[in-house]
Amino acid sequence: MSTDADKILSNFYKGLNLDVKSIVIFILSYLYSAGYLIQAATLRNFGIYRLETIKFQYIEVGFTFTVLALLVTVVPVGLYLAHFRIRQKSGLLHYKIGAIGFLINTYNLFLIIVFFAMFITWKEWSLVIFQSNSSNLQITLYQAFLIYLAVALILLIFFPLLERLVMSKFSRPKLIYNFFIEPFRFFAVLFAIMFDLLLLHSFPWIRTLILGGLAFLGTTIMLVGIIFVIGYYMRKLGDERSLHVLAAIGSTGVIVILFICINAYVFSIIRYIPMNRGGKLPITRSYLMSDKSVFNNIPINKSKFDEGTKLGPLYVIEETKDYLYVTNESDGSWYRDWASTCAIRKDVVQYIQNERITKGGPRQLSQ
Repeated sequence: MSTDADKILSNFYKGLNLDVKSIVIFILSYLYSAGYLIQAATLRNFGIYRLETIKFQYIEVGFTFTVLALLVTVVPVGLYLAHFRIRQKSGLLHYKIGAIGFLINTYNLFLIIVFFAMFITWKEWSLVIFQSNSSNLQITLYQAFLIYLAVALILLIFFPLLERLVMSKFSRPKLIYNFFIEPFRFFAVLFAIMFDLLLLHSFPWIRTLILGGLAFLGTTIMLVGIIFVIGYYMRKLGDERSLHVLAAIGSTGVIVILFICINAYVFSIIRYIPMNRGGKLPITRSYLMSDKSVFNNIPINKSKFDEGTKLGPLYVIEETKDYLYVTNESDGSWYRDWASTCAIRKDVVQYIQNERITKGGPRQLSQ
């Protein structure tokens, strides 16, 4: 039955004509569609209903969403299978304990690198997160990250070589494992946990991000689980008609869960990600200059000068062909609520002055 099902499944895949070009088109279409839905849901919560259909930024938004979804689902499962299978076949001692230690350290390294790439700005990089009262020692996040990265890479790259050297060169490798290899391996685990706790202590917004992201985590696990179950039962089916019925029902379920997952992402995560990485956290502060009287009644700080009015500082939430959608709200409510916005026609703006945010913007004021 299993062989027949595999043949039917193989014919099913061939019927889809999944060549390299089709796969690339499918991936880009998925990223674009997911990014569009995320942007639409996000902007409508800001009160912005004008959304451009053609915008390649949607691919970036969809890519960011997909990377985070894979990080909490496929990556840990893949690392688990890889570590346990490799160490079981290697003939090393304590392969289960070693696999657990390597799994924790590898996955934590994945989490840290992706987290820093997605969320951390230069403001956080340069912040002092450890300071000794008895000396002038100060450690910034950048320096602490380099120390953690060095310890993690030493363990993950050189330790497997050391273990195999011990197994081949020493007649009593178990003694070395018990008193050197395993203690150092789990010292690295403890060091990783301490680094994570230091991050939580230094940046309170990370705690609210994690708590708010539990819904995204749950729906993402459900989404990947449904895909796995569909694939499993498709291999078990014995007739082509049942295969097509399951594919149709399963696809509907995947689309529904994906939509729920996207909404969980919008309400819990996207406002923590800087705009240049597919999120909605402002990275620049703007000032609008105009000689029109339209700025007079806008509830945003403004100053008068001889040629007109200067509006700002403000944050540009979205820009379309005809409008700038801006807000001046940058307090702690940025993450707890949706900032109110103003729509300003671009034809009344003479020019825009942008300045890089160096003090954290909404993120700093929410701490």
